[in-house]
Parts: sequence; C-alpha cells; structure tokens
Amino acid sequence: MEKYIDIYQFTHFRKYLEEYQAARVKAEPGFTRTEICNLLGMEKSRSYFADVLRGKKVSPRMVAKFIELCNLEKKEAKYFEVMVKVDQAKTDAIRKAAMEELLQMHPNPQNILNTDAYEYYNHWYNSALFAILDAMDVDDDLTPVQKRIFPKVTLGKLKESLDLLQRLGLARKNEEGFWKPTQESISSGPYNNAELIKQYQLQCFELSKQALITPPKAPAIMSTLTFSASSNAYKELEAAVQEFKAKARSIIAGDKNKANGVYQMNLHLFSNLDTEGK
Repeated sequence: MEKYIDIYQFTHFRKYLEEYQAARVKAEPGFTRTEICNLLGMEKSRSYFADVLRGKKVSPRMVAKFIELCNLEKKEAKYFEVMVKVDQAKTDAIRKAAMEELLQMHPNPQNILNTDAYEYYNHWYNSALFAILDAMDVDDDLTPVQKRIFPKVTLGKLKESLDLLQRLGLARKNEEGFWKPTQESISSGPYNNAELIKQYQLQCFELSKQALITPPKAPAIMSTLTFSASSNAYKELEAAVQEFKAKARSIIAGDKNKANGVYQMNLHLFSNLDTEGK
C-alpha cells in the first residue's frame, strides 16, 4: 500500500500524523481531518484528530487505530508505538528508555543522532564540565571539580563525562597536563533532534529551579515577567530574544579575559493562553 511519507523521518508521532494527513490528502482529497475522525470511529468528536495534533493523550486503543489508519507494517507499527511512548512518558526515566528504544529500532539511527551525541545531551553536567575545563585547570583528578560543581555530581559520573568529552574530541590535555576544551562552544547542530534537545532543556530548567531554592553562593539573577500584549508585540519580543542571544554569544566569544566562572542562562517566552481557545 501507498505509504505517502517515511515514518522513520520522525521522532514525534504527532508531527508524523500531521505530515501523513497532509501528504495523503493530496492524493485523496477526501482524506480530511473530519474523515479521519470518522475512520477512527470518532464520528461524534469531529475535532479529535486536531486535538491529538495539539497534544491530546492517545489511548492504546486509539494507537492501534492510528496504526491501521496509516497502513503501517509490523516494524513501522512498533516504531509508532514507541514514538507515542516517548511523547506520553510520565517520568524522565521512562522517556529516556523509550528514546533509546527508538534509536535501536531506527534503520539509520545516525539520521537521528549518533550514540555519543545522545549521551552528551542526555546529561546536563556534560556541557557544564565542558565549560568548567575552560574556567579551571583540571587534571585527571576531578575531585576539585566535584567539590565545586552545582548541583553536586558524583566523581564517577564526572570521570565518565570527561571520557565522553575526550572521545568526542571536545577536550584534550595541554602541554601542562590540564584538560582543556578544543573549541569555544558547542551547538546541537546536526544532532538537533527535537525530543533529545527538549529533554536536555528540561534538565536545564530544573537547574534553574535548584538555583532558585538554594541559598546563593555565586552571582544569580532570577527575574520573571507576566504580561498581556498584541501578536505584533510578541513577534517583536521574539525577535528581541534572538537578538539578545546573538549579543550574548558575541560577548562570550569576544571575552579576552581568562574564564573564572561557569554560568547557566535559560530564556523562556511562552503563552499562558491557548490561541485556539480550547
């Protein structure tokens, strides 16, 4: 049967369903979102498919119906089920396990990310250690790092992190025997898998929470602002955030003084109102 799109191009089942419907409706004009609800047995809930695309939880029974709707073969069906598991996981541990299962099932996992890159973004302290190597003189004894890093990380995990940085070519010893980063910064770049980066960002947000509730031992700026604004003003703010990020990167790149601190900056701009009114 016609597949319309390749399911292995996706790690988000909602995005897959959206793109599948868009591709199939070109060949079958009658394959509308309303018709999908009919085919799913949801005649009395004409908005069901749209609600799923917006984040509505999908039951196991409906997962099976979506698999049938999309004419998925056995392996594709399992892949779809795991995508749903990643999206609807109730804990980080379950989500992590599901993501690893997704990687194992993908015919070309390097198209999602390679194993080392996954490991790098899977733990916040990998990026923190990368920055720490620039701010501190670190040899093979990571005890000084373990005593200072916030939040606390075990010595064993820090050693694993350093091994990873070395394996990725992100750190090497200088002539004095200290581990130093091999580049100024890291971008998610070709490994910018949406689900992976989202989980990394969630860890960073948790760091902000811990920094807020922990008595400060280092400089910290915690600020929030809730406001009403027009869509035009929001777009200006969005552009301003991007400009600020670019300015911040420029300041960091142009810093000629030796780094003596490691900082975390998270920017959040989101709506408290559903634009669909639902």
